[in-house]
Amino acid sequence: MIEKLFVHVDLGEGQKVLAGQLLVDEKRGRFKYARAYLEHERAFALDPINLPLNSDIHENLRTRESPGVFGVMIDAGPDEWGRRQLSKTLQPPPVSDVEFLLAASGQGVGALHFTAEIKDQPRPTPPRPFDNLVHLQAIAADIEAGRDVDRNLEPYFFHGSGLGGARPKTLIEYDGREWIAKFNRDIDLVDMCKVEFAAMTMAREAEIDVPDVALTETARGPVVLVERFDRAAGFQHHLVSVASLINKFAITQFDEAAMSYPGIYQLGNRIGSRTLGLPEMIYRRMLFNVAIGNTDDHLRNHSFYKKAGEAEYRLTPGYDIVPNTGLQGSHAIALGAFGSTPSRDNLEAAAHRMGLDKMRAGKIAEEVVAVTRRWRDFLAGAGVGDADLGILERCFSYQSVVEEFIAGC
Repeated sequence: MIEKLFVHVDLGEGQKVLAGQLLVDEKRGRFKYARAYLEHERAFALDPINLPLNSDIHENLRTRESPGVFGVMIDAGPDEWGRRQLSKTLQPPPVSDVEFLLAASGQGVGALHFTAEIKDQPRPTPPRPFDNLVHLQAIAADIEAGRDVDRNLEPYFFHGSGLGGARPKTLIEYDGREWIAKFNRDIDLVDMCKVEFAAMTMAREAEIDVPDVALTETARGPVVLVERFDRAAGFQHHLVSVASLINKFAITQFDEAAMSYPGIYQLGNRIGSRTLGLPEMIYRRMLFNVAIGNTDDHLRNHSFYKKAGEAEYRLTPGYDIVPNTGLQGSHAIALGAFGSTPSRDNLEAAAHRMGLDKMRAGKIAEEVVAVTRRWRDFLAGAGVGDADLGILERCFSYQSVVEEFIAGC
């Protein structure tokens, strides 16, 4: 059976044009750009590595790890939470990757939209007022618990993206801007909404570029709001994750040899010219993740984007930066030449590969630790209780490795 979908891209100010067609069979996915798109003055490669802008038929083999759908399209589709939500609210529920992309078209990050037929127009995003928030929390709890939900409420849910993970979320319009509202889950060990708000606030003070965040309370508990960095004043910015750029899909494929923080820097140099300060930005994020115990720093949590009207890719603001109360010590990707475990030698090796001398790397580390050593103040200020602080303490234990690195600089 051959599945198909048509890929549309928002080129700015709501102008959506047909970019090409994807066909997926049992062996491979094939994508071809539309001739009119290739001739468009503002056309750009949807993936500068795997889908260069030309008239060729681009193929992506279908394997146990790869669905045959190109990663940049997966990025624009529903994440784990989104798939659960769609499975609960649509009849019949989507089954294949193509069906999920069509069901969630325009609801993910970036500028891509999908239709089943060439003549179809991408669906507009329905309004989602802020005053529906507490009701949406209740629906999210029902979905999390596996209970039936009212399918008439499906349009109000943000289906998420391949970048967002498993946390329940929805899209909210608030104060004239678009936000992702994230909810707590019953299985969380700590109040993750308050923890994420504190961690993102801490990251900004550590001079990491992050979206605006806000914390709000409802009758059902706290909600953290994260402003969408891929939307601004009617423009949709095109995004592609590092996982997609290196054509890796399964977590088991994210081996240390395949990718690391220095590798992200080298990839950024390869695909864009807006790389001034890029090694410092990536190194700072790496040190911050080490210092707060954000070990879930996998390749979908690092992305590049091309703003509407611009020609070059740049590093996105940081997102999903939060302490991981699960596995500690070993990060999802390699830090440096010595693997994924933080050590002074590994931090030094990462700096060397990014072209940072010890003095500059040490200065960045000092700036990060000056903020993260006050982690208790940030978390308590967000309303995190003493019991949760006790659980989170171990997340910050590798801060000592960053301090050891500073001492050797």
